[in-house]
Amino acid sequence: MADSHPIAYALTAALESRRLTTVFQPIWKANGECWGFEALSRFPNGSPPDAVWALAYRQGLAARLDRLALTVAVETSQAIKGCLFLNVSPSCFQEVEFLAQLGDPDHIVWELTESDTLCGKDIEGLRQLQARGYSIAMDDAGSGYSTLERLDTVQPNIVKVDRPLVNAWARGEVAPLRRWVQAAQRIGAIVVAEGVEESRWVVPLADEGVQAMQGYALGGPMKAEHWVDRIESEYSPNSGGGGISTIFARK
Repeated sequence: MADSHPIAYALTAALESRRLTTVFQPIWKANGECWGFEALSRFPNGSPPDAVWALAYRQGLAARLDRLALTVAVETSQAIKGCLFLNVSPSCFQEVEFLAQLGDPDHIVWELTESDTLCGKDIEGLRQLQARGYSIAMDDAGSGYSTLERLDTVQPNIVKVDRPLVNAWARGEVAPLRRWVQAAQRIGAIVVAEGVEESRWVVPLADEGVQAMQGYALGGPMKAEHWVDRIESEYSPNSGGGGISTIFARK
């Protein structure tokens, strides 16, 4: 296992020395307004986050890593405006009080990561958070375990359609995306398209019923300080230079 040592090092460095950082990727409403940012953890030596999390699960350290990543994300995000989308594994929903003290419902969206485990206690905690006013987003919809059946179980406030479905839609395979949009509309959930890699997709996606979007065409993951002034100075409709508003404008 040639890559096991650097991944193990990254996990240990994060847990023992708090050596992880957070970057933020913007999420835009279809009207060109910045809704908020998804917080994404980064580990030492460029270690792939998915690999570090997978090792943490295998070693029984996922809960510890979850707590640390969430805490660092909230601390790092203080200067940026809008909602903060925080990724949480299903078991995190059993720690309602810990999650609630990280921020108020107007600021935090809990993003349920794709996972094979989702038990009754997880759903119970999720419902408690919704009852307190928090929004729940179902991540990676259409991929892996994030199925239409899980949509009915979770009853999220927001559905984030996974990148492969958006790419398929861009190639003309529109049915899968439309199924998810219709299913989300049925339960009154907001639809976010992930993986929007070309600006020319924005208006047609909005016409499909997508209400918000995220992807490199609209801004990649960057540190908080990158976004503090940039949203207002370069991306707002009043910036004078067009910026993001020109992408969302109908010709």
